[in-house]
Amino acid sequence: MTPIRVGIVDDYDVIRAGLERLFARYDDLCVVATAKNGLEALELVSHDALDVLILDIAMPGHGAVDVLEKILSNQPDIKVLIFTGYPEQRYALPMIRLGARGYVDKASPLLDIVEAVRMVAAGRSYFSSKVRELMADAVRPGTMPGEGVDLTAREFQIFLRLAAGETVTEIARALSLSDVTISSHRSRLLTKLKLSSNSHLTRFALENRFLN
Repeated sequence: MTPIRVGIVDDYDVIRAGLERLFARYDDLCVVATAKNGLEALELVSHDALDVLILDIAMPGHGAVDVLEKILSNQPDIKVLIFTGYPEQRYALPMIRLGARGYVDKASPLLDIVEAVRMVAAGRSYFSSKVRELMADAVRPGTMPGEGVDLTAREFQIFLRLAAGETVTEIARALSLSDVTISSHRSRLLTKLKLSSNSHLTRFALENRFLN
């Protein structure tokens, strides 16, 4: 049996090393590459043949939202599994919309991540009961949980960048879009979230744990 080829992206050495030791216990799992930030993640998937990429959300440089979008636009066959300490109610739905095949909380039992890797490698999805509830709620109005706001994947991506202090021009350059397009998204974001400025976006993001 050919082992499942796994890549791990996390900025903490202890997490990467711990997952490598965990997967080494199983003959059907093989860690072929690791990375500690978004830029290294993009280089990793361009050089290594992977079945499953385990991706943290909070990383230096390119964030997981941008990394996930770029990876799946270029290599749609890679199954991306989000492994993070960020709360499901904030990040799960946007990451699923961007193409993540699973979402595992770092506080989960170790065997959950093993099961998740196997399931997504087999072409299935892996979501906790909490995430499944969020997905069920998403068919009703209000899919930014707790706020009654439905953001598209692109709007969520721009929301995170604006909240982090990036300018419209910086975001446009990073996403290869025009300033006009980003400004339009910004206006819709402010309207949907009932906010009036970028500083309010940042405060909203901090208060609701979208940013550290």
